[in-house]
Amino acid sequence: MAEKLGVLILGAGRVSKGHALAIKETPGARLAGIFDIDQGRVGAFGEQHGCPTWTDLETALREAEAQIVMIGLPNHLHAPTMITAAEAGKHIFVEKPMANTVEECDQMIAVAERVGVKVLVAHSQRFFASTVRAKELVQGGSLGKPVFATDTWYKPFGLDTRLPWFLDRAQGGGMWLMNGAHMIDRTCWVLDTEVVAVKASITTQFHDIKTDDANMALLQLKNGSYATIVHAGYSRRGVDKCEVEITCTEGMLRFDSYSNRLAVAQDGQYAPEEITRLNPFAEELKNLVGAINGTEELRITPQWGRHIMAVLEACEESSKTGREVQVR
Repeated sequence: MAEKLGVLILGAGRVSKGHALAIKETPGARLAGIFDIDQGRVGAFGEQHGCPTWTDLETALREAEAQIVMIGLPNHLHAPTMITAAEAGKHIFVEKPMANTVEECDQMIAVAERVGVKVLVAHSQRFFASTVRAKELVQGGSLGKPVFATDTWYKPFGLDTRLPWFLDRAQGGGMWLMNGAHMIDRTCWVLDTEVVAVKASITTQFHDIKTDDANMALLQLKNGSYATIVHAGYSRRGVDKCEVEITCTEGMLRFDSYSNRLAVAQDGQYAPEEITRLNPFAEELKNLVGAINGTEELRITPQWGRHIMAVLEACEESSKTGREVQVR
């Protein structure tokens, strides 16, 4: 039996609990420790999970018995942290968005290719069971050819609970990078295509912040169809909604990853399907471990992470210029 790969978590924030559970549920992985500059936060995590802790990144990378790092730090730290870890010979699990800019993505890819490490960009939406089933149905052909898709997500911004970095686009903050990345990825994955051009409005309407909270984008897709992305982090008196609806020539379906709902149109109304839940974080890590061990192909490449970042940036440019923008 192959020895388990050690995983060092970078960041003891909100996502670290999910990372720890993913490691626990991945047969080929073990928790090797955690890094965070906040002594109190990293200490509490270490005590709860019985693992080594570090507050200095280079020391953690040197001392931890780890082959993989899981990066769950603020978005603007993804690129420098990933590059440092890759230079130390670690395989990379990095939360979406891959970086803060396309330029940073290119730097990350260049380093990973030079040193020969695997990089998985954690676009978790495609690992939810309802998203997997939606792709099976759409690509299976029973609903005909996809015509267009609508991806809608309304949620409270939660201003009082957000850390300062999240309120500043320069640090990778805002709803667009956080959830727009999810929405573009899951819609494109289900439709098995990528984005070639966009027309978008990425704006701030609800809060006095240096980043976005109200977004709408029209995506022109490579396969000839279109998708709309509508996302709002409202302030009050809103209604939570997270749903993708796919319209095909011979039918329709809709799904919500988080609530594990999926329904297919039957006789003029939607008929729900029973879907067994999956832990998306664990499914992601299992894939990375398999790719490192040579037993499976990496399902989300850094090149795809770059594409999503390019779409996000193109939408921001379109919003500023008022014009359609080609995705580079």
